[in-house]
Amino acid sequence: MSKKIILSLVTIIAVSAIAIGGTVAYFSDTETSTGNTFTAGTLDLNLDGANINVVKFTVTDANPGAVGGGTWILNNAGSIAGYLDVESISLVDADNNCTEPELATPDATCGPADGGELSANMTVDLFVDVNNNGVNDAETVIYAGALNGIATNYNLNLALASLGTNYVRLNYTVPTTVGNIIQSDSTTLNLTFELGQTIGQ
Repeated sequence: MSKKIILSLVTIIAVSAIAIGGTVAYFSDTETSTGNTFTAGTLDLNLDGANINVVKFTVTDANPGAVGGGTWILNNAGSIAGYLDVESISLVDADNNCTEPELATPDATCGPADGGELSANMTVDLFVDVNNNGVNDAETVIYAGALNGIATNYNLNLALASLGTNYVRLNYTVPTTVGNIIQSDSTTLNLTFELGQTIGQ
């Protein structure tokens, strides 16, 4: 057999092998994963249905025997659960005027430079009012006692689910035994509610 014929046969065999190899098909399958996104959740504490300062008490006639109360509605309008605390509590007392009956008590600290005695002579009950009935019926007590003894903050670590609602209530009483020492005195209570992602924030 001539060299030329052998080369031609080799070429034909090689071309045939390539052609056959090119037509072989193995099983295969593909799936896609596109459009993967990550979005941060939200914690959004609403007080009485809004994101504004809420004045719960405007009492102008506190007197011996006076009682009252108010409830803050706390709603987590965010998409993730959080924990509720009461932060930044402060009191500001003022004597305002020294009336003649107050001076006759006598009130040794009566004067514009001195704080009033109302917060020391008013008892409060600050509690988580789970059933929102205005009454502390064995619920979580945040503070109970004279208003001037309230702490500057309370780590409640109260769970508040996304779109969940809870209620914090403050009831107050001015004992009938107080007398004239509180006449014209005032006290301003400031507090901040905080919703954190973890306990102890």
